[in-house]
Amino acid sequence: MALRDHKKGITRAFITVLILFLICFGLFSCTNYLQQQTGPYIDLSEVTLVQLDTPADDAPAMCVHTTCGDIVAELYPEQAPDYVAQFTELAESGYYDNTYIFQIEPGVYFEAGTANPDGTVTDDTYEHVAAETDSSLWPFRGAFCAPTVSQEGGFFDRLTGNMTSYCGSRFVVCDTIEFDDDTKEALSSVAENAEAINDAFLEYGGIPNYSQQMTIFAQAYGDESFATIDAITDAAVRNAETEGGYTPPVEEIRILSIEIGVYADFAF
Repeated sequence: MALRDHKKGITRAFITVLILFLICFGLFSCTNYLQQQTGPYIDLSEVTLVQLDTPADDAPAMCVHTTCGDIVAELYPEQAPDYVAQFTELAESGYYDNTYIFQIEPGVYFEAGTANPDGTVTDDTYEHVAAETDSSLWPFRGAFCAPTVSQEGGFFDRLTGNMTSYCGSRFVVCDTIEFDDDTKEALSSVAENAEAINDAFLEYGGIPNYSQQMTIFAQAYGDESFATIDAITDAAVRNAETEGGYTPPVEEIRILSIEIGVYADFAF
């Protein structure tokens, strides 16, 4: 009798595990489907790549003064109004004066914008700007991007792809990945009707896997700007203190100040 009860217990346990597995699998499949259905649709054949055009003289712009040189960039208040508004306010208030470049991925990007050399922020007042993506802006070489620092939403928001992402005061400046044959093949197979975007990445460089993942709020222009970006991303870096931690430059690199104006004020 005890043996039969034990076998029944095993059977019931197996059925319970199977049911739980099927529920989890169903939820996973449902999540993927809903995220695919609710994700932003971009008609790549209709995209206008505004970063490839030389800015107008009266275009909103900035000059980032660093210890490695200057970077002149056009700002995009039309595409990223909330972020550009905060960034402009902070720059004009001196928030970025003498702040650190705290993370370098050699040759690929650098991250900056905090008074703490370890990349942390002591005040989260400016860490709640809702992410703004736009089909006309892409992470080409010289793009200024605001990475996601937090997300908000419940279980069903996650299921339906409706989580709200937020970015803050720190920002990433793109240099470029290496476009070897495998990367070129992967890039060309990502989506149909993306020839213009693919060609721009191959010609100008950038970080394709950041596409539509971050708020892009500015684009660098001019040989001096790109020479400064290269000088920063080519700097020797320290080993990360923890797994997945930051790799800061060996020799301190700082943002001295950021001037806000129009492109004609700063064009090299």
